[in-house]
This record gives sequence, structure tokens and C-alpha cells, in this order.
Amino acid sequence: MKNKSSLIIFALLIFSILPNFVSADLGPKPSVDIDILYNGNKISDASFSAKMLACVNQDRDYTERDLIPQLNISEYYPANNCYWTPAFLARGGDCRDSKCHLGYMLPSEFKLAVYVPSLDKVFISNEISRTNFNSNYEVNLNSDGSAKISETTPLVRKDNISSFIKALIITLIIELLVALIYLSRTKLSKKILISVLVGSLISLPIVWFIFPLIKIIPLVILLSEIFAIAFEAYFIYYLNKQAITLKKSFVLSTIMNLASLIVGGFIFLILSFIF
Repeated sequence: MKNKSSLIIFALLIFSILPNFVSADLGPKPSVDIDILYNGNKISDASFSAKMLACVNQDRDYTERDLIPQLNISEYYPANNCYWTPAFLARGGDCRDSKCHLGYMLPSEFKLAVYVPSLDKVFISNEISRTNFNSNYEVNLNSDGSAKISETTPLVRKDNISSFIKALIITLIIELLVALIYLSRTKLSKKILISVLVGSLISLPIVWFIFPLIKIIPLVILLSEIFAIAFEAYFIYYLNKQAITLKKSFVLSTIMNLASLIVGGFIFLILSFIF
């Protein structure tokens, strides 16, 4: 009973810290990349600031860490009885060379507030929807203080594909290595490695591209891991019924996926900073 309690506590701890990391097994967090223009030209400032605004039910009574005063906005919108304020978990917004990047927990409906120091002016765009997991936008700032945002998301993003390939390589290496160790210690056939490889090749694209469409990060983490473990476990068992039991197949799949989730996520995060 004590061991079970410790296992539950450990699992809860792992899931509580997962949203803070990029995982090779889970894929990237939602993001937006925005090109900012002023009167049709690039912003002259080498750096400036932007923040996504979300319409919340009540006025905020807090100030985010590192939020500049000019972007501490609270604008009442009577039509929906809500306040346009900075989206609390939309990270980023330190813009350079007319480009801004924001990510993590992004609102599906938002406005963009942009502060340009050389003009000492805040521009607030029209409202727009975010329907893609990774989106591109262009914002045109006008000298009269208005701003127009429009979506420019391409059908296929090169950076998402390259990140997926990187995650795929990391995941395959870790899961095959873990599987090899497990099969050696349990004296099971090494031929099972073939089904481990094929199972990962099938499950990872689904985890990477399909589950993030849910857009609710904790739910994505939970459902994608359940799917990956269950699918790979049954896939391995189905192709190797004479060599492995369903119980051992689930144990193998669980160990592999936890290893790729935690170790692979850490490696992916480090590589993302380096390259």
C-alpha cells in the first residue's frame, strides 16, 4: 500500500511539472509569430513589446511580472460584459526586428497590444480568432493609433516539421534503448524491437499533430500519454502474442513512454535552446 501511494505521489508530481517543459513525446506548445509593420514599413525600434489580450469576465486585480506599465491594459467591452486584459499565460512578447513570438497557453480569441518606445504609443488591434496550433499573423500599425491584424498562417510550417523530425529521432532512440534493456532483463525476444519501432512511428505523428488540436494543455498531456501507452502496448502485444503477455507489453510501453516523455522532453528542450 505504501509503494502504491508513493507511486501516485510521484505520478502527480511529474504531471504537475510537465506543462513547464517541451516534450519530445508531446510536441510543441501553441505559438504565434507576428510581423509588425508601421505605416507599411518595418518598425524602426530594434526592440519593442507586445501582448495578447483576452476578454475576461472581471477586471484584473494583479500585474504580471515583467509586464511594462504601458501594456497593463484593462478595457471594458460592454457587448460581452468582459474586460480586454493581457492574457496571463501567453508568454513572450519581447519583439525584435519587427517580429514578435508568443506561446504556451494562448487564448482562442484575442487582440494584440503593441507598445513602440520611439513613438511612446500603444496600438491595440481588432479582435481575431486563433484556429491553428501554430499561427502566423501580420499587424499593420497606423499613425492615427489604429491597428489591423490579419492571419498569414501557411498550410505547412517548416519549423513544426523540423521540430517533429527532431522529436521523432529522440523518441525512437530512447524508446528502442529502453525496450532493448527491458527485453534483455526479462529474457524476451529481441524481435519485439521491430514492433516497438513501428508502433512509435505510428503513434508519435498522432500525438504530435492531432492531440494538440484540443488546445487545453493539461488535457493534451493526459490524453496523449494514455493513447501512446495504450496503443503501443496493444500494438506490440498484437504482433508478438507468442513472445510477450499483454501485461508485460503494457509495462514495456509505460516505461518507454515515461522515459521519452521525461528524458526525451529534457533533451528536446536543451536542443531547442542550442539550435
